[in-house]
Amino acid sequence: MNARNYLKEADEKYEYTRDYLEVLWGNLERIYLGKAMGMSINNTIGYRLKIPIIGRMIKWMVNKKLEKEKNPNPRIAEGHFGQVIPLEEAKLITTNLADVRIKALCPCRYMHRGIKVESCMGFTALAEVLPKLPRFIPENGLEILDSDKAEAFLNNMNEEGKVHTIWWGPIPYIAAICSCEYPECLGLRTRLDFGIKTVLKGEYIAVVNPNKCIGCGKCVSRCQFGAINFSSSINRPIIDAKRCFGCGLCKESCEEQAIRLVDRDEIPITRGMY
Repeated sequence: MNARNYLKEADEKYEYTRDYLEVLWGNLERIYLGKAMGMSINNTIGYRLKIPIIGRMIKWMVNKKLEKEKNPNPRIAEGHFGQVIPLEEAKLITTNLADVRIKALCPCRYMHRGIKVESCMGFTALAEVLPKLPRFIPENGLEILDSDKAEAFLNNMNEEGKVHTIWWGPIPYIAAICSCEYPECLGLRTRLDFGIKTVLKGEYIAVVNPNKCIGCGKCVSRCQFGAINFSSSINRPIIDAKRCFGCGLCKESCEEQAIRLVDRDEIPITRGMY
């Protein structure tokens, strides 16, 4: 929520931002489909990550590359990772923090299935880079969004059950908000399938108010992280705090307003668990 990480002044302070984004977005297919942070992807990668010592070592190495701030290499996505955010914060970012907002095609869906879906929103630097990368430009061109259109766009994504994520690239500049879903989102898929922190959990945990919950079960189907189970014995959902990513989709689906988001670090078992 630091405004300096979105504004043009921050982008210009780091002279390589545009070059970084052009190389990163220009090589997304190679980075995520051919290699993962310098490691060749093949049929044994999942097996290797499950080996206790080797798996921990690989994850540590990859996570350190993701978090690299000094001289990051965009060809292996150093300094590029995301974090889940709820709808309210996505709106605040787009309406109050970002200078320029444009709609872009989702790279994940394009790489996975070859379909073109406008579900990403690029900010100032990325808006200037995308014209050089036509495969990520919608058929009707790059549309600059005002605050109302940006909010409407996010509301539509939320209604479709998409998880909102912000993306650094390079750290600390935040270049985009993506609205995608597991397993199509390569960031979420890498995190959930392999345990690599391409996407951090959000700042919040969903909590159910039993006095308001009527047991409709709508929230269960909205969760993409397997964090909600419905208990027929007590006729209400049970949220596993350790699995919750704080996306808020369950909260937005509850007509009774029986779910709220609380600070992750206020709950002892999830404190620092990102």
